[in-house]
Amino acid sequence: MKRHPALAHLSREHHGALILAKLLQNDAPAYKGLPADTEGKAVYASKFYKEELVKHFEAEEKALALVTGIDEGLDALVQTIFNEHRELKSLFESINNNPSLQSQLDTLGKTLEIHIRKEERELFPLIQDNCSEELMTAIDKLLSPTTKKDIEDRNDIELLVNVFYAKVLADNLLGYIFQETANVNWSTHFPAMYNFWENIILFTGTYEGNPMNLHKHLHHITPLNKTHFERWNQLFTSTVDGLFEGKKADLAKQRALSISSIIKEKILDYQQEGK
Repeated sequence: MKRHPALAHLSREHHGALILAKLLQNDAPAYKGLPADTEGKAVYASKFYKEELVKHFEAEEKALALVTGIDEGLDALVQTIFNEHRELKSLFESINNNPSLQSQLDTLGKTLEIHIRKEERELFPLIQDNCSEELMTAIDKLLSPTTKKDIEDRNDIELLVNVFYAKVLADNLLGYIFQETANVNWSTHFPAMYNFWENIILFTGTYEGNPMNLHKHLHHITPLNKTHFERWNQLFTSTVDGLFEGKKADLAKQRALSISSIIKEKILDYQQEGK
């Protein structure tokens, strides 16, 4: 399968890590310019880990957080990847404390190679199969070698809303509410959400509507509960964190939590009062 450009950043970084994985194994061939003795390999491995892999793991985990909640199989594999990251970190950080250094390096090399192959052959294809183009754009933006910017204009708002709803529609808990129960007209819903969040975050005054009444009506059709709101907040927060950072991004998360909390309380009170 051809690698999506959004994941090319991670694949390119895998090349050097894969060479390291081969180098550390007992049957490693000679690599020009790289150490051949056990002690030299240990020093090179520690240096590569600190200068390259730590940043790679961090970037990868941020990207994987962005695709969480889309598919159960993908979620399970993501959790496996996180666990393997922890295992690899432990192996790298214990290099200098292991009396059986050659055996330690061989185990590390094999573990790292299996991990990289799993990402290239299983994880990345699964991401490409299950993520919308909006999400892939968000991943590309996250992994680009530039610092994430704050939310600044309408274009940023539209990206945030598009990526967020792509995750919501694919979510096992929330997706059916929008796709089946509410029967949302997306041609009108998306512009309304652009206006809503543009007003909430950038104070443009462009939104006219009553989200409280809309959610009360939805609650009559499909009873909502605390778990629905918690999942909504989780997806919104992870989307903002994956795309932006700064004062407006923090404001977006704060306002989302505040608004959803108010709506949740009003709806549950409404239900309890029998109104």
